[in-house]
Amino acid sequence: MSKRFFIACFSILLFAFGEIFAQAGQPIQLSNPSFEDFARPGQQPRGWYDCGEINYPLETAPDVHPIDDESGRNNFGVTKKAFDGDTYLGMVVRENDSHESVAQRLKKSLIPGKCYSFSIYVSTSKIYKSGIRGSEEVVDFVTPIKLSIKGGVGFCDTSIPLAETELITHSEWKEYVFKFEPESKVTYIVLEARYQTPTFNPPNGNILLDNASAIQPVPCDELLEKKPVVEITTPSISSKTVKSKKYKLIANVKNIKEKRKILLKVNNRNSRSFTYNSATGQLTANLRLEKGANKIVLKVANLAGNATDDVTINYEIPVAESVSDNSVISEIEYVLGDLGEGGTIRVNQLNFEINSFKITNDSRPVLNDIYNFLNKNSKVSVEIGGHTNRFCDTDYCQTLSTNRAKAVVDFLVQKGIPSNRLTYRGYGKTQQITFSKNAKMQKKNQRVEIKILSLGS
Repeated sequence: MSKRFFIACFSILLFAFGEIFAQAGQPIQLSNPSFEDFARPGQQPRGWYDCGEINYPLETAPDVHPIDDESGRNNFGVTKKAFDGDTYLGMVVRENDSHESVAQRLKKSLIPGKCYSFSIYVSTSKIYKSGIRGSEEVVDFVTPIKLSIKGGVGFCDTSIPLAETELITHSEWKEYVFKFEPESKVTYIVLEARYQTPTFNPPNGNILLDNASAIQPVPCDELLEKKPVVEITTPSISSKTVKSKKYKLIANVKNIKEKRKILLKVNNRNSRSFTYNSATGQLTANLRLEKGANKIVLKVANLAGNATDDVTINYEIPVAESVSDNSVISEIEYVLGDLGEGGTIRVNQLNFEINSFKITNDSRPVLNDIYNFLNKNSKVSVEIGGHTNRFCDTDYCQTLSTNRAKAVVDFLVQKGIPSNRLTYRGYGKTQQITFSKNAKMQKKNQRVEIKILSLGS
């Protein structure tokens, strides 16, 4: 054998093995994995072969749901919406010991000694009325049954067991994730409706299938992760109105092991102020709401996928809430009362004359509201902070903001609030809300803020 011939043969072998190894990690796509077709009874979806035609030639084929009852054809009472696409597969087992199943040839064989992951959404219908062969009686096929997945080397060959669910009792779609470890080569896959064995009395039952995944090669020592699930349980409705700024949000999270795999967004801002118990799957977040609609989004993710749930909490501030002494709690009093130590509120409607620390007459109502809060909460201490826009000299801004904060404190002291509960500070232009050069936007920087220093507890 010449050296040139040897090199050519070796190159061909390397190429062939390279093709095999290149394909080894590629997923095996199923034909019509979402069971899409014309919705109709007694006809399996395209891309799938009816195994009952071989095993039970007198029985009907599986059904494609949901069937439009207006067509005049029997829809069996199955009205469930598809999880993916428009239709899904319905299969039954019968009291005459027959069962429905579908099969298809795989685009690439499953190899013994290799491992694969596969998932499919499964449910059952609470109603599935159908006739019994040889009888005019209509019965309800609702006894819980299970899905069995098998393989073989020919259509409807079930000689190689691959996976099986528990009895399906839930009527909502639920994803089942499996790990295949075939004992021998598999070129065909079979999905079977099966009942629990052993039994002397085969039941009438149904299962529904939708959204099958590709068959993905995985390392045999890899533990499969199930796709995460998240559900906000408190509040239990998608939009809720509350009267308190503080709200305790509770959610159930499944298949997430670490807190860092969870993202909580409050009004489009990330928040880490929540606790998560991976053992129970409970997430708790103590929210501080803004006035109006608060959009809460909870996202979770792992290697198998991601899930999201969201809710809107509308915070309505009572602007006129009666109290025992027949006075009225203003909006700013209500918000101040809801703040904890270190909490800060920007005081709107508190204005000064241009380039001056003289308070305008239209600011008296809000100053009286601040006084009312401090008078009713005699142990609370606060800081009055003054801020200016950026269109002034640094020293001038500092002096002006300090004098404006002091003017507010002087007003409160004159009204009777002890000076030892009040401090003032000028921040000048060091804490800008916006850096826009627009004059209208810069007015947001001209403000007075109240910070709770102590609740006096």
